[in-house]
Amino acid sequence: MLLSGKLNKIRTFALGLIFAGVGVMYLGFLAKDLIALFLAIGMIFVLASVGIYFWIGIISTQSAHIICPACGKQTKVLGKKDECMHCRAILSFDPADAPKQTETPPM
Repeated sequence: MLLSGKLNKIRTFALGLIFAGVGVMYLGFLAKDLIALFLAIGMIFVLASVGIYFWIGIISTQSAHIICPACGKQTKVLGKKDECMHCRAILSFDPADAPKQTETPPM
């Protein structure tokens, strides 16, 4: 469930940037000659992550809140087509992307 929905995918990428930035800064302690370079690059990664978190926070407040028909929980939809953050069901505002209803033959 870590990568379900567009919002969670972007948040996971930002978290990865933080870990990468801290890792790069840690490499600076191992290479004493290049410590300033590694700290600057690591700080750029962390600041980029802060920017992404700020951007996704703004987008998250403007996204549509709906109730998932599959699991019944409230989720956010970003764009015309997205996944439920809880059950990964495909949600869409476009009728062309709606699942096809198959008619069952009468018995």
